[in-house]
Amino acid sequence: MADDDIKRMLAQAPFSFVGTVMHLGAATMADLSVDARTAVVHVDHVLHAPDAFARMEGQRITVQLASDADPPAPGQAFAFFAEGLAFGDSIAVKEVGRLPVESVESHATAALQAGAPASAFKGLVREMHQENLSRHMREADAVVVGRVVGVDKVGAPAYSEHDPDWWRATIEVFHVERGDVAVGQVGVLFANSLDVRWHRVPKPKAAQGGVWILHRTTGALQDLAPFQLLHPEDYQPTQELDVMRTPGP
Repeated sequence: MADDDIKRMLAQAPFSFVGTVMHLGAATMADLSVDARTAVVHVDHVLHAPDAFARMEGQRITVQLASDADPPAPGQAFAFFAEGLAFGDSIAVKEVGRLPVESVESHATAALQAGAPASAFKGLVREMHQENLSRHMREADAVVVGRVVGVDKVGAPAYSEHDPDWWRATIEVFHVERGDVAVGQVGVLFANSLDVRWHRVPKPKAAQGGVWILHRTTGALQDLAPFQLLHPEDYQPTQELDVMRTPGP
């Protein structure tokens, strides 16, 4: 169950570290509001963090403790999972959750032995990625392996930056993993817009090959193509096909 608890917190928290509480009702940054749940915590060991913050080890930072758990006492150590709150001369984070240190010790020890700081949960993060891809594939209308043989502009012109700017990729399908698709050519819509709503949606290029996770079009879009790309995960390198075949929760 410990790994399931860790995964649940990793899904919400970009930072995790083993830390010892130094003071309650205090902060390492002068411009922060301080209350009884504001703590100064010594970072004993970084478990996982973005590259820019992977070297927090040995620093004292501010942790705004979660309201749904009793505050730890000074001197106590926990594995803290947190999200960023403020950055400046020091760092302040907001607690998402915490676990006993012993529940993360095996992961932390393995990372230290491998000489890989801030990567204690690398294996668990990979498992989460695999589980999410497998679930995404099962929920899609079709999954195919193929190569783009052409792209063309379709539909109405884009009148504003928020319009999707529909283009159609013609994909030569070599293998059908699932769904009602025949081997051969199939049209797939994609939003060519770089607007924040669309910029992460895959934008196929000529000769690009891989795994395409497809969703049926509806309404007027059906006249343009039978399928579309909707999510950032809808294109994957071919080697990820085995990952997506792995049964997930």
